[in-house]
Order: sequence, then structure tokens, then C-alpha cells
Amino acid sequence: MTSTAADNDLGSEYEALLSFMYLSPVGLVRSDMDGVVDMMNPMAAQLLMPLVKGGGLSNILDALTAIAPELRNMVSGFTGERGAVCENYRLFIRPAKTQPVVLSCSLIKVGENLLMTVLTDISRQVVAERRVQQTESWLAGICTNINDFAFFTLDEHGQVEAWNSSIERLAGFSPDDVVGKRLDLFYGLDQERGGRLLQQVALARDDGWHMEECWCETKSGRRFWGQVLVCVLREDAGEVSGYSVVIRDTSERKVTTDNLERLLTTDHLTGARNRAHFIQVAEAEIARAKRHARPLSLVMLDADHFKAINDTAGHKAGDEVLKHLVTEAKGVLRPSDVVGRLGGEEFALLLPQTLPQEAVAVAERLRALVEHAPVEFDGQSLRATISLGVASLSERNDNLDDLLEAADRALYEAKRSGRNRVCVVGIEEVVNETIPQDETSKR
Repeated sequence: MTSTAADNDLGSEYEALLSFMYLSPVGLVRSDMDGVVDMMNPMAAQLLMPLVKGGGLSNILDALTAIAPELRNMVSGFTGERGAVCENYRLFIRPAKTQPVVLSCSLIKVGENLLMTVLTDISRQVVAERRVQQTESWLAGICTNINDFAFFTLDEHGQVEAWNSSIERLAGFSPDDVVGKRLDLFYGLDQERGGRLLQQVALARDDGWHMEECWCETKSGRRFWGQVLVCVLREDAGEVSGYSVVIRDTSERKVTTDNLERLLTTDHLTGARNRAHFIQVAEAEIARAKRHARPLSLVMLDADHFKAINDTAGHKAGDEVLKHLVTEAKGVLRPSDVVGRLGGEEFALLLPQTLPQEAVAVAERLRALVEHAPVEFDGQSLRATISLGVASLSERNDNLDDLLEAADRALYEAKRSGRNRVCVVGIEEVVNETIPQDETSKR
């Protein structure tokens, strides 16, 4: 073969490769190991558009930092000559005013300083997975002949209406032990029995069903980790006639499940919910609040002068500051509240059933705690402060996008006006007069 023919063949192969890349139904980005992009196909540009401000994308890792800051650490910590840095890592992106988009991201080192990023839109798959999970919970109620299940019904007052053998197989209770008793008979003594039962029944009435996991006990006192599903039973006219209950012993799966859940939902550094899980929980809580006309507030917070802390005391000291912020936040929150890491040093607090003035009080309490509690690290006593922005559900802010945007504006105002303070925007849109204490959600 002549050199001209060989060149023509190589040219044809190169053109075919370019055609494949640009016509591929998945996003493809080629960059160096620092993330500097030198080639990107149209699908990647389309998928990443919501993350790009100003219209350009020159560094793929910088673009992804806002939603998945851990990816840069994965790349820098990869020691192999080539191979998968991560596979099918889920990225939750929220283009404004649209349904959320979920991307599957794989990072592959293909050369000494060459990184390929593969992006696939899996939004429909994620929706389907959620539906399957709900269906599996309902199907669990059918399996009454398995030793680790108990199935029974409650009357409209929440008392056990009938006994069956599955109760004895799982927990050892006879008919006289349970009939006419309340569901909290099965709860462990440390599970705040009365409050937990009332909350479960109330949530089931609101949503049609409710499932949670807690420590349960058998008649002999043996503790087991139980999954408790409560479903509403209704008459033809729609009135509640009782509840069906499924209790499952999931002790053997608890350790594995806990580890898996922590990996999927928790930020590995701080222990806060990761961005993806925070968004999922926030969307569900906002839908619930709107459906039942309940208040809900959101607080965004950011560590002040965080770059200076990293530059002067080191990145490990900065990590300790972030962990400290989350620890203090968890100390002022209720079990139903959620703290999430949105990216970098930016966090958010989700406060269901919380009025604007209550959210401001929570934010101010957290601000003061952080200001007066130094972070001890490596013989140093580090002083840190935070700025916070508060927004609440209203006609203007009626979805997660709007709430995050409003809270971000308030956070910017707190930064602009001197830092180490709490700012709130649009509080008059939510409440126009002082609400008496006995009518608030009593945080």
C-alpha cells in the first residue's frame, strides 16, 4: 500500500471517529487530568448547558464542582495508568423552571494525561426506579407466610383489630396480647412510642401510606430492626375505616443497608446529605407542604472567608471547619429537618412546617453558635463565621428552584452587607402579620 493510500485510510478512519463522536447519543468530553477541555460533542454541551454560566465550558471538573465536588478528588487520587475513575456516578442537575435532569457520569483515564467523560441522561430511569421502590413496599404486604413478616389491621382509632399467625411467628404475641392494643406495642422502649405512633398514622392519612424503620421488640424482649408500613383503608365514600400494617424484620440487612445508604445519600466529608439526596428530599417535602397548606422554609449558608482559611491554615483545617458547621447545624435542627451540602462550602437547611420568622430564629441561633465555638485543629484554635439567607414557601417561591434562588439572593445580601449575619427576602409575601405563638408550628 502506498503512503498516499495509507494516509487516505487514516483520514477516513479519523473522519469516521469524528462522525461517531458528534452523532453519539451520549455526551463525550475529552480533557486533560486537570479537566481542561480540548474536545466535546454537541450532546455533552446540551447536557451540561444548565451548569455553564456565560456560555462557555473550558474545564469539565470546574463545571461539575457545583453539583459533585468530590469528582475532582477522585481524579486526582486515581493512581492507575488508565482505567475507570468512576462509573455511572449520578449527577442531579436542576435547569430553572423545568423538571430535574439526572445524568450518569463515567470518568475514564485513557492516557498519561488524557481523561474522557461520558454523560448519559437517565432521568426517566430514575423516575421508574422510584416507582418500582413504591411498588415493592406494597407487595411486601402480600408476603404473610414468611417468618420475618407480620401483617395485621388497625381500626380507625389505631388499635389492633385482628390477630393472625404471622404476628406470633415474628414477635411471639398471642391474640390476647395484641387485639385492642396500639401499634406501638411492637416498638422498642427507646422509640418514643406514643409520638412515633401518632406521627405514623398522621402521615399515612395524609399520603395514603407511610413507611419507616425503627427498633422493634418481640414479646420476649428481643430487639430487631423493623420496617413498618402503614396503609390507609377507606370506605367507598372515602372515609378512613382503618389501617393495614406490615412489619418486617430487616435486622440482617441493616448493616449493609446502612452502609449503602450512607454512600448514596451522605457527603463523605461532613456527614450532611449530599446534593442529590437533599434535592430529592426537598422536592418531596415541598410537594407535601403545598398539598396540605403547611409552611416550609429553606436556609442557605456559606462559610465566610473560607479561601483564606484554606490558604493560611491548610485544606485539612478547612475540612474541619466544614465538618464543624454541619455538627453545629445538626445540633439546632429537629429530626424532620435536613442539612445538605450543595457544593464547596455552601450548605442548605430544609425546615418543614417552619414559618419565616421561626426559620430566621433557627438561622440566627446557628450563626451565633458557630461564631462563639472555635474549631480546634492541630494545636490551632480557628475562628469561623457563616452568612445565611432565608426563604420560605409562598406564591412567588412555590418550587425548589425559586426557593433556592430566593435564599441565594438573601445569602448574597448577607455577604454584601458585612458577613456573619442572617438576611431574609420576601418575608412579607408569606406572612403579613404577626402570628400568635399558639398558632405557629412551635419549633
